[in-house]
Amino acid sequence: MRLRREVLDVLESPMVQIATVAENMAGSVKLCYGESDIPTPEFICRAASDALAAGHTFYTHTAGYMALREAIAAKVLERHGVTYSASEIMSTVGATAAIFAAIRASIGPGDNALVISPAYAIFANAVIMSGGEFRAVPLATDGKRFRLDLDLIARTVDQRTRMLIVNSPSNPTGWVITEAEQQALYALAERHDFIILADEVYERLIFERDIAPSFARIATNKDRVIVVNSFSKTYNMTGWRLGWAQSSERTIRSLYKAVEFITSNAAAMVQQAGIVALRDGEAYIRELRDHYALRRSEVRHALETLPRVVLYEPEGAFYAFFRIQGLTDSTAFTTRLLLETGLALTPGVAFGPVGEGCVRLCFAATQKTVADALDRLTRFMATYEPT
Repeated sequence: MRLRREVLDVLESPMVQIATVAENMAGSVKLCYGESDIPTPEFICRAASDALAAGHTFYTHTAGYMALREAIAAKVLERHGVTYSASEIMSTVGATAAIFAAIRASIGPGDNALVISPAYAIFANAVIMSGGEFRAVPLATDGKRFRLDLDLIARTVDQRTRMLIVNSPSNPTGWVITEAEQQALYALAERHDFIILADEVYERLIFERDIAPSFARIATNKDRVIVVNSFSKTYNMTGWRLGWAQSSERTIRSLYKAVEFITSNAAAMVQQAGIVALRDGEAYIRELRDHYALRRSEVRHALETLPRVVLYEPEGAFYAFFRIQGLTDSTAFTTRLLLETGLALTPGVAFGPVGEGCVRLCFAATQKTVADALDRLTRFMATYEPT
């Protein structure tokens, strides 16, 4: 086989392997994927239907409709008090396309990127496919909370570091970066001349405040930071594939010139629905966050009563990331859990070696689904012994 080594080195995610088995099991409960089982709200679906009827079925500019880019800029100003022009924003086919384009544009053979870990595998794999080296930098723990290890990050940077990738609120941990930590990372990037790629797709799904801190607020040099966001989590639009990137005009122009030959533009009618989501979606976001807060409370209560389980505080996003004392093979654990109970959770190793020994449960589901999952997990843990 003559495929490139950079592609052959990419492994199928254990999360996908677990989900594939679960999808062929009658009565399984799938809390392994990072999406809700609640459908997209009707007002967004209606907007897409209206857009189709109005003829939004053609190509758009690669960076998206100007009206969408202006709507995103207006929302960034409203929520963060930071001014971006439409030329500093591009819509993408999900946040995935924005992340890959940003990494591909910044990393090549001989370069390295630091990834705050554990983290979704897209970051490491995009670096690998770009010919670079990814360096996982583990979050430190204070009791049941995570924090950045700024000293370790500084020691990991070298002259070949081109990017630092940070996802906050975090998938899988639920950790939320502080403004002080952002300032420290930005100062490090300025000092060592690398780019910060900030994945902020869960920024509205936070439980102690209205919105998570954004690097956009502290990026006095927009060339230094690429912020990625998405409609998927905030509006339950995972299957619609609509995200965006924001940076300097020079960076955005370079990215959309490349994206033209990768994905081209996001679907026209989806972009129109995105405009309506931004315009009319605030009440829905509050309702959704209240729903997730209740599920989080139920999950925390159940997990904290289980033997050998250490739950890290989910400050944002919609995941419970918990360590099982004595567990050394999270893939074997989640496989056995699925086969014996029909409950599909994600092994921590799916988020890199730093996540080994942990398991992720997605609580972005109905109360009935979460209760069923917790009952299955509780019964399983009552007799489970690490091998």
